[in-house]
Amino acid sequence: MSKILKKDELLEIQKNVDPFLMMDEVEIVSENKVVGKKKFDEKFSIFRYHWPGDPNVPAAYQIETMSQVASIIILSRPEHKKSTFLVVAADKLKFKKKILPNNTLTVEANLKSFKRGLASFEVRANLDNNFCCSGQFTMILQEEYNKFL
Repeated sequence: MSKILKKDELLEIQKNVDPFLMMDEVEIVSENKVVGKKKFDEKFSIFRYHWPGDPNVPAAYQIETMSQVASIIILSRPEHKKSTFLVVAADKLKFKKKILPNNTLTVEANLKSFKRGLASFEVRANLDNNFCCSGQFTMILQEEYNKFL
C-alpha cells in the first residue's frame, strides 16, 4: 500500500500552505501509519528570531510538524480531502534534541483510533535515526464537530 505524497499532492489534500506547511513529503505506509519528512533549511524564517547565533526549531513548530504529518492518515482518504483537522489535545510531549538549520526531521505517526471524526495518534520523530521528539495527539474533523454545535 506504500505511496509517497510529494509537496504538490499534500497541498491538494490539506489546507496548510507555505511557510506553514511543515512537511515536504509523506509516505502512506498503511491505512494507520505514515512517515513524513520536513527539512528545516537555513532559510526557514524562524531561524532569524529563535535564539540568534544559536538557531533551532522551537517546540511549537515541532508539535505542528508532528500533528500535520499525523493528520495525513485521515486527510489522504478521499472522503476527508481538504477537511479541517483541529488539535484538541497534545499529551506526553517529549523533546530531546535540537533541530538545527538544514536538519531533516523524520516523523512516524500511527493512528490509534478514529470514531465520529475524533482521531487519536501516537507520533515519534527522529533526526538521523536518533530520537528527537514525540507526543500523543487527539484531533477532530471540524466538519464533524460543527454537526454538534
